[in-house]
Amino acid sequence: MISSGIDSIFISVSDMDESLAFYRDWVGMEVVAEQHLDPEKIRRLWNLAPEIQARAVFLKNEEQPTMLELIEFQPTSKRAIRQEARHWDYGFYDVGFMVKDLDKTYKGLIGKGFTFISPPIYYKPDWTTFDVKEAILIGPNDMPIAHIELLTSPKMDIKIAYGRLSHVAQMVEDMDKVIIFYRDILGLQLISDVPVSRGLVDDVLMLPTGTDVRLAFVRKENSQYAGVEFLAFSLKGRSLASAAKPPNLGLFLISFETDDLPGLVEQFKSEKVTILSGPMELEAGPHGNIKAITVEGPNQEMLEFFEK
Repeated sequence: MISSGIDSIFISVSDMDESLAFYRDWVGMEVVAEQHLDPEKIRRLWNLAPEIQARAVFLKNEEQPTMLELIEFQPTSKRAIRQEARHWDYGFYDVGFMVKDLDKTYKGLIGKGFTFISPPIYYKPDWTTFDVKEAILIGPNDMPIAHIELLTSPKMDIKIAYGRLSHVAQMVEDMDKVIIFYRDILGLQLISDVPVSRGLVDDVLMLPTGTDVRLAFVRKENSQYAGVEFLAFSLKGRSLASAAKPPNLGLFLISFETDDLPGLVEQFKSEKVTILSGPMELEAGPHGNIKAITVEGPNQEMLEFFEK
């Protein structure tokens, strides 16, 4: 019933111009639509206060169909979703971009005053045949943004500094529960589910020595959409669900397209998935008029499903 991988990644921003300076001017994504969101509909969709207004800008690159939807709420929040979180606390963590030359991009961003969780780190992942170099930026709105360069041939043909969106990452408490939802209920393809060699990603994620990590990755089969990466740790985290709501700043929602929303609603009801809002008709930028629902995922994350 899911006809896409991640269709859109929703990010609450404090300053639209500042965020566009990064995603449009630095990353090179193209603005494909802008709109003011209907206050009554977003109030019902996301349980917002009635006085909140919102402006959305939709961006994408030419590599794939997945979009970023930047939303500036007024009045805005001063709180970033992950500002007091540890890296292993549960919820959405980062978006990942493939890059052409990580060392060059890293130096450029440092020169612009940005900071990283760690400098570029080389490692051989357990879950793929590619050697990689990775660094995680603290981006606009204090949101982690993974920068990943593939070092093993055949390399991706990246025309500018940034290529495709590779993933949205979630830190999860119960990996088995998450896989059942995304693979068995949504029908996404499970690409990997592996224990990560001890110490392999400690420096990338600033984990305490000796932390056990399990990684899984799902995506829409035979598609160019971004996938979802899940990381579970031997460390006990805490849920960020209460903070991961607009207008708090950062990644708060991902959406998927379906070709049968009524059927999906019935399936969610039979599987006892909590439907938070909808179905509701609304305008969604380049998609035009859609009908959408939001649900609570197995990691207490907020997800949207829509039909054109």
